[in-house]
Amino acid sequence: MAASMYQAKKKKREVDPNAPPRPSLLGHEKEMKGWRGQFAELTQRDITQQITIKALERKVARLESRLDVMSSFVNRLMKR
Repeated sequence: MAASMYQAKKKKREVDPNAPPRPSLLGHEKEMKGWRGQFAELTQRDITQQITIKALERKVARLESRLDVMSSFVNRLMKR
């Protein structure tokens, strides 16, 4: 212990008043919660969009089949 009494003390670094605050674990936790919320929101939006896309694809398929039926009917009428 006697040796520690004689060691030179380190000077503290000067703090720049214009510098942003130093990162802390609490700040990181808040950021992670924000990111988790954004990811959950994006996931929900993606699911909703996928459902909408599937519904629209089914609608287009039905319209195409109706159009095919109508065009074949018109072609049969034109051949008579």
